[in-house]
Amino acid sequence: MTKEQGWISSRYSPKDAQDSLQLARKALGDVELAAADYQDWQCQRSPAGAAIGTLARDEQTGQPIGQALTIPVKVRLSGEECTAGLSLNPLTDPDYQGGDVSASLLKDACALAAEEEIAFTYGFPNQDSHSTFVNRVGFRDAGPVPLLVRPLSPERLAMKTTGSRVLARTASVARLVWRTPTPAPPQERLLGLEIAEVSFFDEPFALFWHRVQHRFPVMVVRDPVYLNWRFVDVPAREYTIFAARSEGKIRGYIVLREAPLGRFSAGLIMDLIVEASGEGRAAGRLLIDQAYSYFSDRDLDILAGLALRHTDEFRLLRSRGLWVSPKFLQPQPFRLVVHNHNEEAGPSGLAYKLRNWFLTLADCDAV
Repeated sequence: MTKEQGWISSRYSPKDAQDSLQLARKALGDVELAAADYQDWQCQRSPAGAAIGTLARDEQTGQPIGQALTIPVKVRLSGEECTAGLSLNPLTDPDYQGGDVSASLLKDACALAAEEEIAFTYGFPNQDSHSTFVNRVGFRDAGPVPLLVRPLSPERLAMKTTGSRVLARTASVARLVWRTPTPAPPQERLLGLEIAEVSFFDEPFALFWHRVQHRFPVMVVRDPVYLNWRFVDVPAREYTIFAARSEGKIRGYIVLREAPLGRFSAGLIMDLIVEASGEGRAAGRLLIDQAYSYFSDRDLDILAGLALRHTDEFRLLRSRGLWVSPKFLQPQPFRLVVHNHNEEAGPSGLAYKLRNWFLTLADCDAV
């Protein structure tokens, strides 16, 4: 597809899997993103289709030196279902960084996505890749997605952020700042809400998605097929799922994962979505309290999750003691970037406006 001085690229296919793994291990080290079963899950088993992208090779040796991949994802866009693309952070061999490899491959990946009738491509590039996406490839920065956090261990958090055991002793001040929210009102229990752990997403979740899918103009389709792929079938990761029910209906659910967040150990709220009703908001408060209780005994530093300010989920997280993270606690900014492959006047243009989206950590590619 592209031939530059010293390297040449071609469309990624399953036969490139081993070379892609070789590149990932060289660029990232021995991490789960560079594991064969994880790569197969991410690149070949998405319910919306196999990965689209390009792989670059050294022209003389044939060794892989870079790749840019997009994972097809079903999205609700202005009331209709379409296919969008989640862009993975591009990989480049450390010996070739600083050149045009990433930008060229990202441009080719976008061109292929357009040919495959992908409405738009979106992503959350890391700090090293952000300028390439926006300044060289034509993605538009839609804005930051707030990271909300609440300390699980104020003493350890103080010590890790200040490096001082003396300052760590001022955790009592931190406890005042990070106030403990009042317990969920007893009336919420009287609504008949019950919180239970579930191991997979079944038909009641399909009915729940049918009720909530119209809440925002742009939402990743969270039907059982997608949710089971994202949280149940994924290898090398463990997610814990709680659902809130009343009157036989699911009112909301939360997905949790224990994982590092920068230099902190974190209990992550991967996904939280509730029904737009009084029952749904009551369910959200109980689910967030369940998350805090679940992680409190696991010797972690913080509870954290992503939510946009215009959503009920953001307001619920704030009401349960989570605050928008100060910059020094963030491992990196979570900024949404979007590349529309259709006319900007069409529905895909809605994706450029952050206020049209519903987003959580589940919508990022590497968490």
